[in-house]
Formats: sequence, structure tokens, C-alpha cells
Amino acid sequence: MLKFIKLQIATKLMREKYTALPMFKSWLDKGKQHFNRIPILIWLNAITVVFLSILSLYARIRSKGAGIESLFSDPFYIGIFYLGWFTSISEIMWCSSIAICIFSGILLPSSNRQFKIFLFGSSLVMLLLFFDDRFRSTLILCAFFGTCKVVKLGVYSFYGLIIIFYAWLFRHTIRQTPYIPLLVSFCLFGFSSAIDITPISSRGIHAMLEDGTKLIGLINLTIYFWWICHQEISKNLRK
Repeated sequence: MLKFIKLQIATKLMREKYTALPMFKSWLDKGKQHFNRIPILIWLNAITVVFLSILSLYARIRSKGAGIESLFSDPFYIGIFYLGWFTSISEIMWCSSIAICIFSGILLPSSNRQFKIFLFGSSLVMLLLFFDDRFRSTLILCAFFGTCKVVKLGVYSFYGLIIIFYAWLFRHTIRQTPYIPLLVSFCLFGFSSAIDITPISSRGIHAMLEDGTKLIGLINLTIYFWWICHQEISKNLRK
């Protein structure tokens, strides 16, 4: 009787195995079809896996496991759970503005060439500012050259020239939009940069004047691009 039960269980497992194999093959084929429809995902996944594998191999050889863990660690400290909250919100605003411009620029038809170029140009300017804000490239240059105030003044002046050139280049397109929020956001960015160079003894006031004004500027920037992209896409849909 026991042998019979064991035989039945083995038979059932074999049936389930042979039933699961065609199902797995079907899902595998479907997965290949879906990924072939989005070929960029294949390349991005492959490049990411290769990069992470090389990084893991390097960490293994040089005993840098703690460094790898730091790359993926969360910005959280026990007792200071709110550390970096406003900074994270600012980064979300940057990414949202950039994504809105790029997605809308791709979505709009070629007949809106001028507006598309404006959106792509805007995304490049914001990407440059976001890269500095997120990866602290200005502070890295300060550490490299050793003269922080001079480096910041030079970098911020460079960014200011880029924004002025951007405003002049797309002045006709910008005038067709409710551009005051865009102007306000760039003025607040300039004010934030000026405060960064200005010595203020109170850390709380310095943070509010520098990072608080930048956050307000990012709110205006994000809503501005969301609104003009929404209006332009809606206009094209009505046509």
C-alpha cells in the first residue's frame, strides 16, 4: 500500500513537471517577443549586468565589499530619520521636470519642431543643473583645486551664462507661454547660488535661504513644464 501511494505521488510530480515545462516555454517565448518590441531594454539590461559584474569582481579582488554596500545604502541614520527629506524632494522635482520635457518632446509630432527643440534644450539645461546638485560636482572641484569660493563663483557664473543663452535662444517660444514661473525659478536658483557663496553664521537660516529657495524654484519649474506640455499635447490631440 505504501509503495502504491509513493508511486502515485511520483506519477503526480512527473505530470506536474511535464505540464510546467510547456507553460514555462510559453512564458519564455512571450518574454522574448515583448523584449524584442523594446530593444533598448535588452541593451540596457545587458550593459547594467556587465557593469555590476565587473564592479563585483573588482570589489572581490580588492576586498572593497563595504564600498559596494555604500553605493546602494539608503541615506538613513538612526535617530535622524528625516535626514535629507527636502533634498530628496528636490531631486524628485528635478527628475520629474526632465522626464516631462523629454517624454513630451518625443510624443509631440514633427510639425511642432520649434517646441520640441525647446523642450529638449530645457531638459539638457536642467540635466546639467541636476547633475551638479545630485553628484556635488562643484564640491568635488572645490576639493580638487582647494579654493572653494573661487571655484563656486566660476561654476555658478558659467551656469548663469548657460541660462542666459538658453533664455535668448528660446525667447520666442518662451514668450508664447506663461513664462513668469520659469523666470521666478531661475531667479531663485541664482539667489540660492549667491547664498551658497555668502558666509552666514546661522546654519538654519543659511539652509532655508539656499536650499529652501531652490526647492520653491523647483516647484515652479516642474509645474511650469507640466502645464505647458499638457497644453501643447492637448492642442495637438484636438487637431
